[in-house]
Amino acid sequence: MFRGLLGVLAVVSVGVVSAAPQPKFNVAVLRRDGLLIPFASYNGRAWSVPWPGAAQGVALPIGLSDIPKTWWGEVAPDAPWTAWLEEGDKRPLKLIKPAHVPIFCGAHLAIGTDYHGTALTEREPTVAKDGIATAGDVQVEPITRVSVNSPDAASIVSLINDKFDDEETIAANRFTQWTHPYSQAMRARAPITLEAFYRADDRIAQGQFRTSYIEAVRRYPALAGDQGCGLVTFARAWITEVAGKKPIINLGARITYCDRADVSFIQPFGRVIVPAVRGKGSDVYWIYQLSSWRDEFYSVAQVSSEGMKPVVVVAGGGCPKEKDAGR
Repeated sequence: MFRGLLGVLAVVSVGVVSAAPQPKFNVAVLRRDGLLIPFASYNGRAWSVPWPGAAQGVALPIGLSDIPKTWWGEVAPDAPWTAWLEEGDKRPLKLIKPAHVPIFCGAHLAIGTDYHGTALTEREPTVAKDGIATAGDVQVEPITRVSVNSPDAASIVSLINDKFDDEETIAANRFTQWTHPYSQAMRARAPITLEAFYRADDRIAQGQFRTSYIEAVRRYPALAGDQGCGLVTFARAWITEVAGKKPIINLGARITYCDRADVSFIQPFGRVIVPAVRGKGSDVYWIYQLSSWRDEFYSVAQVSSEGMKPVVVVAGGGCPKEKDAGR
């Protein structure tokens, strides 16, 4: 079963000091309205979350000079910031002043900048993110979006098919007062459709590996009482491939309806490669957002030839979950 993407609202420390020079940097999401929300800091040895974010009872600093130094981690408060936008666009970013910004039913401490994105879409439940921003010694590498209609996409669907079947059955059996109207055999005959596919190849001293992230669904015809919105099985998976070895497939599924009210979707921002904390070589981290119609999380995950491991997951804001009707 897929584990770890949303179950961590803290930081998993990453060990001991390496002899290699270790970079120090901060990471923030950059919203389309120009607000920057710091959410993770790397001190050369471990990740942390020094920025208070959505912490209750934290006073809003009047100006940049009033921000406590501890909120910046080990990066100098006056360190320059860089915006890393889509399509590889990179530009300097000027911080202006702290701001208190509502996100869904909550609020977060943010910083206004001189960045101006395109016009906001009022229908969206939250402000879109145009990328990330960093301060300190770091280079952000791209994560490739792969066409869901490509031959590689068809190969990925074949690769996850059996795991999808197993996890769909587990998800269906999780309900105690509801039975899936389509039998296991009927479900297995329904096609799997890939909706999102991201990939990166990394060649580091420890070896070469490929990391893929996918979101896939099985759709079922609406039945009486579904109000025209049929059942959907939604799955997300992290897939690690190393030449000559069996792929590692970390997949989880959930049963929902076509509106996907409580389903979270990924927005990858990029990856960073730093000297390994343990031993020689490098450590690779993906930086991304997971968001649904009622909440959003900012995340860092370490990827390696052994799979994916969450390192930081910070709640950006959210609304209380509504109780399922009849299930």
